[in-house]
Amino acid sequence: MSVETRDRVVRARFRDQDGLLSTAQAKEAGFTRAQIAARVKKGEWQKDLHGVLRAADHTVTPRSRVRAVALSVGDVGTVVGCAAAFWWRLTDVCPAVVEVAVPHGTRLRPRTGVRYVHRAVPDGERVVVDGVAVTKKPATVLAAVVSLGSSLGARLMDQALQAGVDLEAMWRAHRLGAGRHGAALAFTLLVLAGGGARSEAERRAHRSLRAAGIRGWTADHEVRLRAYGRAVLDLAFADQLVVVEIDGWAYHRDLRAFLRDARRQNALMVEGWIVIRTNWFDLRDDPEGFVRTVQEVLATRGGAEIRTS
Repeated sequence: MSVETRDRVVRARFRDQDGLLSTAQAKEAGFTRAQIAARVKKGEWQKDLHGVLRAADHTVTPRSRVRAVALSVGDVGTVVGCAAAFWWRLTDVCPAVVEVAVPHGTRLRPRTGVRYVHRAVPDGERVVVDGVAVTKKPATVLAAVVSLGSSLGARLMDQALQAGVDLEAMWRAHRLGAGRHGAALAFTLLVLAGGGARSEAERRAHRSLRAAGIRGWTADHEVRLRAYGRAVLDLAFADQLVVVEIDGWAYHRDLRAFLRDARRQNALMVEGWIVIRTNWFDLRDDPEGFVRTVQEVLATRGGAEIRTS
């Protein structure tokens, strides 16, 4: 291979790999160890993780950090969890530490910003995306939600479902990983994703109002609206014409439901109702804020009975 061809191959690698090149790729293109060292000494290339080189004119980015880990660990590793979710573009947040699954018994040198997870990743669960081996989307989401915890994990799962990740495929991945760390949390979130989030959100709303001593409301209150017809309101303060509409996750509101809810909300407003919208995330993460909103709205309508003792 001529020097010109060699350099062209390496430039293409840098371009396609976020400014990165493994030393193995450099040698494959025809560079010797001495020539690699000379490029580094000149400042044209910089050393990154073990076995990885960075073009000096490329800045470090979240994507380049993940790719550097993949190049450094090599084919033995599979990027999993939050870093895999980032690579799949299911989230904009790249974790500070990239988790890599390696087979049991694999011994690798420590790498800055890398955590090894010793477990086998079946071939059917592994795929190469833009040059980086990651777990498939369903398994990626489940591993990521375990790392993130209940609240942030639920948001990621909701986003993944909206992005087209199949719920049944996640259930299958969950069954394959039964007994793995975090399986109980994954199960809980999958149940919520299946429709349980709305019922749980309603229970949380009821508990929050009772705990705050707010009375005068009715769950599943039926009304007839001139511009809509029969409607069952999630939670209504009928005397004050205030309604609380409770959603589960965004995934549960497809376009048809969105348009129906908009038409119903407009019909309510025409007849003088004030509509408060809340959801599972708000009720879980900020129940006090939900109660405060209800109290402030009721105050504009003469209030509702509030127990003070």
